[in-house]
Amino acid sequence: MPLSEKVRIEIFIPNLRDPVYGGILDKLGNELTYAFGGSTVLEASGKYRSSTGSILPDTVHLLFSDTPFVWVRDRLLIQTYAERIRTVVKRALSREESILVVAYPVTHAE
Repeated sequence: MPLSEKVRIEIFIPNLRDPVYGGILDKLGNELTYAFGGSTVLEASGKYRSSTGSILPDTVHLLFSDTPFVWVRDRLLIQTYAERIRTVVKRALSREESILVVAYPVTHAE
């Protein structure tokens, strides 16, 4: 079974009732789908430590897409794309302490 390398881009969006959170999730989902042919949203629960040191519960939407990029060859392009996404999310969700965008290589069985 042949394997193909791809790069997964993940964006963590807090799951809050404020419509701006749902709006940015929807817009980014459309962006990833347009750019890479599809996207997936998962809901996850966890905890985080705030800037004041408190440990708080956290529910997030994890939006991700697998891209046709190759990690070694396209690393600068991936870095630039991830940083642009982070900037857009930071502008839309200016009250958030941090915005997490993750990129890493994955292998698909074809």
